[in-house]
Amino acid sequence: MHARSTLRHPRGSFPAIILVAAAVVATALPAIASDATAARTPDTAPSPRLGMGMVYDAARGQVVLFGGSENTFLNDTWIWDGTSWRQRNPLHSPPGRRWMGMAYDAATRQVVMFGGDGLSGFLNGTWTWNGRDWTKTTPAHIPPPRYGMGMAYDAATRQVVMFGGYGLSGLLNGTWTWNGRDWTKQAPAHSPSSRVGMGMAYDSALERIVLFGGRSGHSRTALGDTWTWNGSDWTQQAPADSPLPRSSMGMTYDRARGHVVLFGGGPTNLDYGYDDTWAWDGTDWTQFFPAHSPGRRYDIALADDVVPGRVLFYAGRDGIGGDTWVWDGTDWTQLPVGSVQLSPQRGAPGTDVEVLAVGLGWREKARVIFLDSAQGRILLASLHANIDGEFIIHVTIPPAATVGAQLIKVRGMTSGEISKATFTVT
Repeated sequence: MHARSTLRHPRGSFPAIILVAAAVVATALPAIASDATAARTPDTAPSPRLGMGMVYDAARGQVVLFGGSENTFLNDTWIWDGTSWRQRNPLHSPPGRRWMGMAYDAATRQVVMFGGDGLSGFLNGTWTWNGRDWTKTTPAHIPPPRYGMGMAYDAATRQVVMFGGYGLSGLLNGTWTWNGRDWTKQAPAHSPSSRVGMGMAYDSALERIVLFGGRSGHSRTALGDTWTWNGSDWTQQAPADSPLPRSSMGMTYDRARGHVVLFGGGPTNLDYGYDDTWAWDGTDWTQFFPAHSPGRRYDIALADDVVPGRVLFYAGRDGIGGDTWVWDGTDWTQLPVGSVQLSPQRGAPGTDVEVLAVGLGWREKARVIFLDSAQGRILLASLHANIDGEFIIHVTIPPAATVGAQLIKVRGMTSGEISKATFTVT
């Protein structure tokens, strides 16, 4: 036996409720004990949460993330610049909420946020973000309060489109549009059924909004239908292939490849998540089989990334998560790149060494391996990272370790993340 670690509980659990917004949705959160202690590193990313909103702000070339819940309703604003997260401190900020609708309005060059679930219940305020501050608008017409709606910008009509969600009267299936000043309720001849937690994204190549799945309510019936919006009416599509019925998935447009990307989601709000990646080409869904993946997830956020050719993923996994991944059209890569710190960094065989590892997935299983130049690989420990993708563990240098510079390697079993550090045996 070469290792010991201390169990620790994550930051908390949250009660079950129905899912959420623009490609963000939710589920019940069981209390889960972490298998590793929390790493002693400063916050360099949004805390683990569910029900956040996240969109690409094309005017400023950055991804904006707002709110969600983590034991409480959050109202923090974060910016992703393609490499790292940075928290912003605007003069004004919307009240904390989760499962809101969020979209980038290219006509006004602002991020638009509507509704959600907050401390005072269901919300129906409309807020805009201009890169520096949040402003609450005062439109003449306001949709009823709701959460779990789909929301996307329709570039063809230069309007933000909102569909469905869960409100005071139950499930909704109304279609509303935002023109930068006011909301208008549309009266399409055809419409998807009432639902919550659907995925919704604008397909720029075909100039159509794409809607997939969701949940039909307290029966927890997951939906697997595909619809498109042409600016005046909804049309149900009949693809030959399709993801399994689900809600709480992440969905966004991949501008580099000209198709809509879908990841994860779950069959109900109380069940496990999926870890599959799909693309919609306007006619059919195609599944990808990447070498690496964020793992089973629901209640996640996807957005077109700052770096051309990538899609950004944040958070979510059977409840709470807190890791960042990017999709390049072929494979998923976790960011930032992982690292390992050793204390001490040298010593005799049998030395007790503290291993600090960061950059793993949410509660990802990892192996700590001693790479001996003469004896090869020796397994020191197998454990799970905490909800931040980190762990601290004490291992013992093998008694027959070869004198000289050797390596201690940490390998994530889901992400494929590999980090190494040198330990000098004396």
